[in-house]
Amino acid sequence: MKHKKKLFGLGIGMAAAIALGSAPAKQASAAAVGYINITKITYLYNGAGTSTGVVVSNKKKVRLTNYKKVSVIGKKGDWYHIKYTQNKVVYKGYAKKNQVSVLSGQVKTAVYGRINVNSTKIWKSADSSSKTLRSGKKNITLKRTNKVQIVSEKLVKNVKWYKVSFSLSGTAYKGYIKSKNVYLLAEKGLPAIMKTTKSIPLYKKAGKKTVVRSKGKKVSIPKKLELTITGQKLAAGKKYIAVKMVYNKKTVKGYVADKNIAFQIVTDENIATATDLSTLSDPQFRAAMLEAGFPSSYIGALAQLHQAYPKWSFSPYITGLDWNTVISKESKVGLNLISNAKSAEWKSKAAGAYNATTGKYIPFDGSTWVTASEAAVRYYMDPRNFLDGRGIFQFESLAYNKISHTQSGVESILKNTPMYNKTFSYPDDVTNTTKSMKYSQAFMAAADTSGVSPYHLASRVKQEVVISPTTMSDSVSGTRSGYTGIYNFYNIGATNTTSGSAVNNGLKWASTGTSYLRPWNSRYRSIVGGAIYIGEKYINVGQNTSYLQKFNVTEKNRYNHQYMSNIEAPNSEATKTASAYSATLNEMTLVFSIPVYTNMPEEVSPIPTK
Repeated sequence: MKHKKKLFGLGIGMAAAIALGSAPAKQASAAAVGYINITKITYLYNGAGTSTGVVVSNKKKVRLTNYKKVSVIGKKGDWYHIKYTQNKVVYKGYAKKNQVSVLSGQVKTAVYGRINVNSTKIWKSADSSSKTLRSGKKNITLKRTNKVQIVSEKLVKNVKWYKVSFSLSGTAYKGYIKSKNVYLLAEKGLPAIMKTTKSIPLYKKAGKKTVVRSKGKKVSIPKKLELTITGQKLAAGKKYIAVKMVYNKKTVKGYVADKNIAFQIVTDENIATATDLSTLSDPQFRAAMLEAGFPSSYIGALAQLHQAYPKWSFSPYITGLDWNTVISKESKVGLNLISNAKSAEWKSKAAGAYNATTGKYIPFDGSTWVTASEAAVRYYMDPRNFLDGRGIFQFESLAYNKISHTQSGVESILKNTPMYNKTFSYPDDVTNTTKSMKYSQAFMAAADTSGVSPYHLASRVKQEVVISPTTMSDSVSGTRSGYTGIYNFYNIGATNTTSGSAVNNGLKWASTGTSYLRPWNSRYRSIVGGAIYIGEKYINVGQNTSYLQKFNVTEKNRYNHQYMSNIEAPNSEATKTASAYSATLNEMTLVFSIPVYTNMPEEVSPIPTK
């Protein structure tokens, strides 16, 4: 696996190195992160439009995977240019904006070029009679092949100028240059728009006046039409841009004068998270939720949430699964467990779950965890029971959000645990020294490395290994007999078998292998390595909410690959997450993905006990 020691110890700096490593020749860079949000089968396209064709890999059309984490690397009209990794293959292509929910960050589309004349001055404004940029008493000049970034464009006296930024001898400059003196880099696929006051003809060749025809008619480009740049050419001292466009439902190609079009340069454009619902009235919001695909039985609770938290967005996760079939599959004996201390209504008496002779429930994890009843499964699987300001967080996207996830929020989750405001020491494999850090810092580093929410990671650990405000289980003591110095904070691999206890099996897994920073012979390795595992095995394969990790109703490994056996865990984690966000909830832009099933009962599934 790619991770191992290369990720260990890099922390926050790794992401910054990746972001700053882009070569200037690339046409776009991005700092926006989001996920695929679709309700039907959809494909990844080669360009901004279905006419560009579907991306093909290994002779198969590439389908978008719902809730797949993506980077948004550009925008063209109503389409986002996205990039993501799936099964170790990097895919790039286009998806419609309404199919991508942006979680955080900004999209920045940058256009680059190089000087195509032997030497040129740089002016302070878009006018050759204005002052030139100087360094001391000398004019600043750019020579052939010097690279520049095009910041904006301006037409002055029928001459096209670029405002450019560049660096010489370590000093940054900005100024103006005539567009004909700049050759566009990576021009193919750049989005552009007509900037004329009236329609103009599309010419067959640069500088020639023969008009392109389509279906026997001359092609006339209307103003404000979006185009795709495919090339560039100088003719008679003027620059012409090769473009393609859809005209009368047919793709046509030709040339236009550079002065007649403009790049669609998006600079620091803030993108709303999913659909902006904050301005909708109550009737408008209810209509929008029905149109999105939520059943009417969801709408009342969602409307109350919208009134309390207008910046929150809600998306239906359309499973396409029959409700009763799902309940039957998830009621399998031993699959979903509950504390034996619960009353009888919560516990299953199905064959294999209950001994009628002794009148005792059969434990499946330790001595206290028994199979949950079908009534308990119905209650905890019915999303409508948890559409409030606390339970809703089991449907929150678990991707790391650098804007809203903070170390102080992690500390809030760790309150009343032995990790709250506490420091631990660990050996740093990179520097061969002993370092120390707070547990909250470790969870932030784990989030940065794995892309998983630090609040989710801290809540998961609290759920798995914290026994009381002063004690934690042997999974993280480092003193377990046979596994001295080994830690497993997330209890990965910790299942009871005939050959060993859950703790021993988890520590055995943590001590063997080389993936996910194993062996976990330090607290830091366990916290960060376990986060990488969770990100790869759950968050990044579609199980990106606490609910979906407990009840896997996704297409992959359905009804299996369920992280937690405790049926109450998603609801419990939701409480901790809501507490971590606390006073900032009203100001936060959050996305919630809420499952919807077919043939659901009109009445919400009742709690199993009065």
